Amino acid sequence: MVNLHIDPAFDDAERRRRLFGGDVLVYTHVPEVAAFAAYTREMITELFAPHDPLSIQTVYSPEQLADLLIEFKPRWIHDPRSMDHVRAIARALGCEPAKIHADVPKLRTAFPQGGLSTGIAYAFQAHRDTWYAAPKAQLNWWMPVWPVAENNIMEFYPHGFGTQVENNSGDYDYYLANTWRGNIKDFSGGRDTRVHPAPVHGIPADTTRLTVVPPLGGIMLFSGDQLHASIPNTSGLTRYSIDFRTVHVDDVHAGVGAPVADVACTGTALRDFKRMTDGAAFTEDEVAPHDSDSAACEGIKEFVPAG
Repeated sequence: MVNLHIDPAFDDAERRRRLFGGDVLVYTHVPEVAAFAAYTREMITELFAPHDPLSIQTVYSPEQLADLLIEFKPRWIHDPRSMDHVRAIARALGCEPAKIHADVPKLRTAFPQGGLSTGIAYAFQAHRDTWYAAPKAQLNWWMPVWPVAENNIMEFYPHGFGTQVENNSGDYDYYLANTWRGNIKDFSGGRDTRVHPAPVHGIPADTTRLTVVPPLGGIMLFSGDQLHASIPNTSGLTRYSIDFRTVHVDDVHAGVGAPVADVACTGTALRDFKRMTDGAAFTEDEVAPHDSDSAACEGIKEFVPAG
């Protein structure tokens, strides 16, 4: 059973236990989350000025948007202020930064149907992050930048948690995927030919779905092993959201986390997670128990952007 908790009073250990068990948590009004959203809105508004970011798809073609976002998203991601906001949110919600490793925050853009949905603005089909080599201890933090609605957000498939779903994650190698990240323009605006793990038979129409709509200034937490997908955006407005991922050192060392009942990918994303206090990475000895043999002779274990 997947339970939805609104503004729970769990400490961090209980929260992680609940999330590893399949629950979803929403914190509705967190000043630090609101500050991160406001900072990001300001940057996006500056990028698209004088046009309204929510209707920007009516101004630029998918190819033009891809070019703009390919330049902007890495700049936003690697601006030190972005990670400062991530640290502030984690502290506000009871995390101990010295025990938490996080990857860089990601800015997502979901354009209305018919708009850019590949490469830099890929619209994720049903998947688990663990099919993409996420560690089983990974927690996902998701927050809107502008208000979102049930017709432009994401949905969960609760009955899929902890159960085996036939999928093609065996075709996905994280170290090979890292070689594509420096060539994102090749996959943006046209056909996205990268391997994207998904259920082999899709999601049946009668599957139970859970759609959670956090308010602006709120944030949603769920396990990286949750089966979820982007909903086709029928709102007529571009949806902007931020997500980042964390692992707790104790969970990584103990090998605890979500069930990962059907994961067959190779490699691990664990090297991408850096300690919040000083940016230190996990050692290779710490990574080794979570790694798997990679067939990618030319693969990259940790992607480092140019510049």
